[in-house]
Amino acid sequence: MLSHYKDRFARCTDPLARALLRLRLRPNHLTVLGLGVSCLAALSFARGRERWGGALLILAGLFDFFDGSLARLSGQVTPFGAFLDSVIDRYSDLVVLAGILVLYARAGRRTEVLLTLLALIGTVMVSYTKARAQAIGVACEIGLMERPERQILLIAGGLFYLMTPALWVLAVLVNVTAIQRILYTRRVSHREPVA
Repeated sequence: MLSHYKDRFARCTDPLARALLRLRLRPNHLTVLGLGVSCLAALSFARGRERWGGALLILAGLFDFFDGSLARLSGQVTPFGAFLDSVIDRYSDLVVLAGILVLYARAGRRTEVLLTLLALIGTVMVSYTKARAQAIGVACEIGLMERPERQILLIAGGLFYLMTPALWVLAVLVNVTAIQRILYTRRVSHREPVA
């Protein structure tokens, strides 16, 4: 849902993106740096430092946000850049959830382990259903729990020590989103021929 507003927010960030461009940073640099920060967030979660994990996720989100603005301003919007950004986003999502999984597995909290596993599965399926829909010519940009919403939920869970409620919401809504995308793609593909 929030991803539909990304272009509006990007215009506000253009001055900072221009400054990054003057530092000779490239969009792919920011993309990879964002993955590094996500790995640090995962490590923080795994060690039980949830607030640090939440704070680092904010920083990782900023890298992810600015790489698109930088690509647009520098004229470096390329198919490979979009591909790399998407792949790195998946790695970032999964490594953070893996860190949370380690936290709860060490603590022997089975409910949270199960919720994190369901969130992992749903996160993969949200991305996969979109990619497969696009492969058959259906633009599948719908769903309750896209990446920005997932990030905000995990940030709030970490910063305010509300990770268990955040995982409940995440585990349910990512899987609901995947089902929404399946049903949407079925409806659209039956209504019109797809490539």
